[in-house]
Amino acid sequence: MSPLILLSVGAAFLFGLTIWIRWYRVALIWLILSLLTGIWCYQKQFQTYATTTQALDNNLVPIRVLFWNVGDRLWSIKNMVQEVKRIDADVVAFVEAESYTQGSQDFWKKTFPEYDCQVEQGGFVLLSRLRCLSSDSGSLGRMGRYLKISLVPEGSPSFASDVPKMMTAWLVDINSDVFRSRKQALQLLADQVQENGEKPALVLGDFNTPGDSVHFEPLRKQCRNTFEAAGDGYNATWPLPLPVLDLDGIWVNSFWQVRSCENRWTWYSDHRPVVAELLLQSGQSQGSSSR
Repeated sequence: MSPLILLSVGAAFLFGLTIWIRWYRVALIWLILSLLTGIWCYQKQFQTYATTTQALDNNLVPIRVLFWNVGDRLWSIKNMVQEVKRIDADVVAFVEAESYTQGSQDFWKKTFPEYDCQVEQGGFVLLSRLRCLSSDSGSLGRMGRYLKISLVPEGSPSFASDVPKMMTAWLVDINSDVFRSRKQALQLLADQVQENGEKPALVLGDFNTPGDSVHFEPLRKQCRNTFEAAGDGYNATWPLPLPVLDLDGIWVNSFWQVRSCENRWTWYSDHRPVVAELLLQSGQSQGSSSR
C-alpha cells in the first residue's frame, strides 16, 4: 500500500481540486478521506515519548548509538562530519559509504581519531569507542549483506560484575530491489541473532523494508525497534527532503533498555540518521523488555 502520508496528502489535494471546480459532493468525500487517512497517519507514523531523567542505576551502562545510510549525498561531506561530531555517539555505523572506504581507512582514522574503526567491502563502516574483538561479514541470501562485530563495553566505572562483558552488533544493508521479497534476508538475520545466544544484541541497518512489514516478525520475536519503543517525532527516514518510508532502524534484544530514539533531520544524505540512547542491563534484569 502507498505510504499513509501520501494517501492523506493526495486526498487533501483532490479535495482542493474538486472544490475549485465546484464538485461539492465529491469534495466532501475527499475531505472525509483526507481526515481519516490523516488521523491514521498521525497515529501510525508520529510518536511522542518524553525522555526519562531519573538517576541511572549503577548496573546500567549508557551507550549512544548512531546509524546512518550516507550513500546519496545532498551536501558536502563537512555536513556529515559535523553532524556525527554533534551527536557524539559511542557507536557510529554507516552503510553505503563506498566512496570513503576505497583503498584504506585513512579518512575515518584521521577524521575520527577517538574511535576504533572497522571498514568492510560493500560500504560498511563502524566507528566505536567500545573495543572491537572480532568481525565477520557475509550475505543475507540474495537480498543483502551484513557486518557482524563483537564489542566489549569496558572501561566504565558503572559496570557491575554481572553485566555482560561482550555484545554483538550487526550492521545490515538490504537491497532496494522492488521485485524481490525481503523475507529470506530478514529470516536469515533473525536466525543469526538467535544463534547469538544469551548476549546483548544490537542490529543497525537500512532494511529497505517498512517497519510494519510482516517479514520483521522473526526478528520481533527476539528484538524490538528502538523508535517503536521510545521514539519521538516522525518515523519515516527516506527519502529526504520529504521522507515517507521508515526504512532505517536500530533494534535491540532484552539485555537493553531504550531510553530514547530520534530520527534526525539533516541535509547531508537522502536518509535520516537514527540515534538511540540505550542502557545495557545487568544480567539480573536481562529478562526485562521495558523501555
